[in-house]
Amino acid sequence: MTGVLDARNGVPEFPERPREYRHRITCVEGKLGSGKTSLLAEMARQAEASGLTVRTAEASAVETGLAFGVVDQLFAGQLDDFDLSCRTDMHPVLRHLARHLRELAAGNPVFIGVDNVDKADEQSLRWLTFMHRRLADLPVTLVLTCGPVRSALVNELTGPLDRIKLSGLELSGCARMIGPATDEYIAACRTATGGNPYLLRELVSAQTAQTPQGIEAAAGSVAASLVPRLTWHGADVLDLAKAVALLGQAGIPLAAAAAGLELAPAMAAARTLHELGFVGEEPLSITYPIARSALLHAMSSPERETTHSRAAKFLHGRGQPAGEHLLASAPLGTEWAIAELREAARRAESPDRAAAYLRRLLREPLPDNGSRAEIMLELGNLQTHLDPEAAFESLQNAHSHVTDPVEEARLTLTLAYEIAERQDRGRAVAALDSASAAVAAADRDLGHALQLYAARLILEESCVDTGLQPRLARLLAEPGMSPKNELFLSALLAFRDCLRGEDPSRSAELARSAPPSLVHGAVGDIIDRAAFTHIVISLMIADELDLALRLCEDAFAATGSGEVPVASAQVHSLRAHIYLRLGRLAEAETAGQAALRIFDQLKLGRQRVVTLAVTALCSTWAEMGDPDRSAELLAIHRLDGAVPESRRFDRVLYHRGIVRSRLGDHGGALLDLLECGKRLMRRGVTNPGGTAWRSFAAEEYLALGRPADALRLAEQEVALARRWGRPRALGMALRVAGVAAQEQGYELLEESVQVLGDSSARLQLARSLLSWGALLPPADRRPVYRRAHDLAKACGAIPLMTQAANELRAAGGRRSRRDSTALTDQELCVASMAVRGRTNREIAAELYVTQRAVEQHLTKAYRKLGISGRPQLAGALRGHWPGGES
Repeated sequence: MTGVLDARNGVPEFPERPREYRHRITCVEGKLGSGKTSLLAEMARQAEASGLTVRTAEASAVETGLAFGVVDQLFAGQLDDFDLSCRTDMHPVLRHLARHLRELAAGNPVFIGVDNVDKADEQSLRWLTFMHRRLADLPVTLVLTCGPVRSALVNELTGPLDRIKLSGLELSGCARMIGPATDEYIAACRTATGGNPYLLRELVSAQTAQTPQGIEAAAGSVAASLVPRLTWHGADVLDLAKAVALLGQAGIPLAAAAAGLELAPAMAAARTLHELGFVGEEPLSITYPIARSALLHAMSSPERETTHSRAAKFLHGRGQPAGEHLLASAPLGTEWAIAELREAARRAESPDRAAAYLRRLLREPLPDNGSRAEIMLELGNLQTHLDPEAAFESLQNAHSHVTDPVEEARLTLTLAYEIAERQDRGRAVAALDSASAAVAAADRDLGHALQLYAARLILEESCVDTGLQPRLARLLAEPGMSPKNELFLSALLAFRDCLRGEDPSRSAELARSAPPSLVHGAVGDIIDRAAFTHIVISLMIADELDLALRLCEDAFAATGSGEVPVASAQVHSLRAHIYLRLGRLAEAETAGQAALRIFDQLKLGRQRVVTLAVTALCSTWAEMGDPDRSAELLAIHRLDGAVPESRRFDRVLYHRGIVRSRLGDHGGALLDLLECGKRLMRRGVTNPGGTAWRSFAAEEYLALGRPADALRLAEQEVALARRWGRPRALGMALRVAGVAAQEQGYELLEESVQVLGDSSARLQLARSLLSWGALLPPADRRPVYRRAHDLAKACGAIPLMTQAANELRAAGGRRSRRDSTALTDQELCVASMAVRGRTNREIAAELYVTQRAVEQHLTKAYRKLGISGRPQLAGALRGHWPGGES
C-alpha cells in the first residue's frame, strides 16, 4: 500500500478476534485518481488477514445494463435459478440474497467491498440499499468507493454512511510512492500532480528522467491512461477537457465552441470535470499541470488547428478584434493571436496576407522566445504554399529561438521531413543528430526517436548510403529502447530489406505483431505514422496485400472523422495502390479520387503525399482504358515534364511511363522507365517487387522493334525476381521474358501462369494467359483466353478484356456467361465510361458508334442491373466489376 493511507481517519479497525466484530458501513469518497481503489484493496487485505470472509466487486460502466452484475461478482452462482431478464417484482431476489448473506455471516464475519459503486447497475444498487437497513444485527462491514458524480439512487445509498474523504497526498506520501529521489524532484512531482495518487502513479511508471524535463516527457504515458478514464465519463467530457487544456483558461461558452459542443452539454461536461477535480470554477483551467500536458499530447496537430479555428470563429462572432486590431491588444495570448490571424486570412482567402500579419506580429513585444518560435513555425507553414525558400528560413528561425533542448528536439522532429523536402536532406539529418545529442540526457526516448528519424531520411534517399548501416547497427545495440521506437526500427529494417529484395517475411511478421495503437498513432504521431507507412509499403512489396489492406482499413476508421485530412488522404492513397495491385480498379479509383479531393482542397501541390495519390490514379485509369485522363491529371499537377531528383518522383516516372505506353508513346514511355531505373539503381533499390521498371521497359523495347534489348532487361528482372521469391514480380518478369524470347519462350510463359495462378495478381495472370495462349495449339487456346477474359472483366480492365475477347473469337470460342443478367463486353464498356462521367455523345465519339447505340447499351445494362438510371449505376456495377469474381 502506498501513500493513500496518509490520513487514517475513519478506516475500520479489524479486531484480532473476529467473533467480536460488529457491523459498519463506510463510503470512501474522492475525485478521479485520489486512491479509492487502492484504499479499498488495502482494507480488504487487512480484513482477510484478520480472519474475515472477504467478498469484493468492481462496478463498471460497461456492465451498468447487466442486472445484478455487481451482486453476481460478490456471490457467484446465487442467482442462477432466477430469470432476471423479465422479472418485474425483484423482492424475491432481494430476500434470497439477504438470506444468503445472513447464512454467510453466521459462520464468520464478512467484509463486502464494492469499488466504483456510482457505476453499479440499478438492481445491485437496490439490493445494497435494501441490505443497508438490515445489517444492524450482522457482523458485516460494507465499504463502498464512490466518485463525486452520482445518481439519485447512489446518493440514497451513500447519504448517511461514515465517510473517508481522500484528497491529494502531502510531500511525505508522494515520497513514499516515488521512492528514492531528490527533494526537488519530489516537490516537482507533487506540483505536477497536485498529490493525486493516480496521476503520481502514472508519472512514476513512465520511468522518465527524474528532472523537470522528465516529468514533461511523461505526458504521453499519462495520456495513454487518462484519456480512456475521461472518455469513461462521456465523449463530451474528454472533448471539453482537451479544449480547456489547449486554451489554457476560458469561460464555458468559449470552451464549448472550441470543443464543438452545444452550450448545454458543455455545461454538463464542465460540471463533471469539476466534480472529478480536473477543473475549478470559471474561467475553466486544468487543475493538474501533468494532466494538461497529457491532454495536449493526446491532440494531433490537425485537432489543435481545428480547435483553434472554432474558438477563433466564436470570438469573431462576439466582436473580438482580429487582424491588424489584434496586434495592438491580443488579450488572449499568442496562441489566440495566431488563431485569430489565421481565421482572418481564411475569410479573406489570402494566406499571403496572414503571413504579412504574422511578420508584423514578430515585430511586437512577445512574452518569450517560445512564443516567437511558435509564430515563426506558423509563418513557415503558411509560406510553404507561397514561397518555399521563405518557409525554410522561418522554420530555421523558429529553431534558433527555442532555448529548451527538449522543445527544440520536438520541433526538429516535427519539421525534419519538411526541411528535407524543401532544401537538403543532409541538413535535416544533421539537425536531427544535433538535437539528439543535446536531448539524450534529458529524454533518452526522444533521442532515440530523433536518431531513428534521421535513419529514415537517409534510407528513403538511398539504402546503400555508407552511413546507413553503422547507424542501424548502433540503434540495434541501444539498450532500453521503448516499444514504439523498437517497432519503428523494425519497420525501417523491413523496408530496407524490401528495397534490396531480401527477407520478404519480416514485414508480414511485423504487421501481425503491430499493436492496435499503431493505426491510431498513424493519425497524428510522427513516429507511429512513419512506422505505419513503412510497414504498409513493405507489405505491398512483399505481396501481403490482405494484411496491408487490413492495416489501412483500421487506420481509415481512425481518420474518418475528417479532423485529420492529410492523414486520411494518405491512407486513401495507400489503399488506392493496394486495390490497384489487387486488380480492384473501381475501388482504386474511388480511393485515389477521395485522396486527391482532400489534397486539392489543402493546395498541397506536388508534395510527396500528393504524388502517391496521383500515381495510383494514373495507372488505374490507364488499366481501365482511359490514359488520356491520366495524362490530364499529370499535367494539372505539373508532373508531365522534367521532375526533381527526390525519391518520390521515381514513382512518378514509373507510372507516367505506363500511361505513355497506353497512349502509344513508346519512346517517351521508355525514356521515363529507364530514367526511373537509373535513379533506383543509384539508390540501391533492386527489388522488382516494388517497381518492375525493367519489365515495363522491356515491353517498350518490344514495341519499338528491339527484342534483344527487351530480352536483356527481362532476363535481369527474372533473376532478381527469383531471388525475391514473390509471385507478382516473378510472374510478370517471366511473361515479358517469354514474349521477348518469342518461339523459345513457351516454358517461361507456362511458368509465369503457374507462378501467378494462386496469387492476388489477377491482372498480371490475365496478361500471362493471353501471352501463353498464343503459343498453344489452336484447340487448347479457347479455355485459356476465356479465363483471361473473365479475369480482366472482373477487374474492370476494359482494354485487356477487349483483347481477350478478340483472341477468344479468333480461336472460335465464346465468352463465359454466369447468368442471363451478366453484362456483355459492350454494355460493360459503355456503363464504365458513363460511371466516369462521360456523356452519351462523348461515349459515342470515342467508341465510333451512334448515340442511339449508346442509349440502347445503357438501357439494357439498367434492366439487367435492376436500376432506373445513371445515379445508381456506380453502386450497381460493384457486383459486376471489380470483385464480381474474387
